[in-house]
Amino acid sequence: MHLSIPIIGVSVPLSVLTLNKNGTVNVPTNFSEPGWYNGDRSPGQEGSAVILGHVDGYNGPAVFYHLDKLKLGNRVDVTLADGRTLQFAVIGERMYKKANFPDKLVYGARKYPALQLVTCGGIFDPSTGHYLSNIVVFTALIKS
Repeated sequence: MHLSIPIIGVSVPLSVLTLNKNGTVNVPTNFSEPGWYNGDRSPGQEGSAVILGHVDGYNGPAVFYHLDKLKLGNRVDVTLADGRTLQFAVIGERMYKKANFPDKLVYGARKYPALQLVTCGGIFDPSTGHYLSNIVVFTALIKS
């Protein structure tokens, strides 16, 4: 699978993410390659598909460094393993504190094919080495 977000210069392969033993989603191990959580939905199916990527790392910007620059209507393309390319459009963006992350909103049911892109954002806590929030970009399928 492949992810393309032309407006911010992203064109990368997608890895596959699974769940940790505690029920949370694994994060990508490669800072330049986001991962698709292969839970309930694939991109293009009714419901929520979710792609996670890093904003930065010790070596500088990562794949989703400019994710917060996306605006309503910007295009996000996902090429599936069968070669089909699906086009999604941004319908919203929100920042949520990690302590209150809305799992059901991001990963939950939809009556349309949705794709959420998730990365870290907000205030960086140098004592833990982590951001305190997540940025979520919400998209909807516009062409399959």
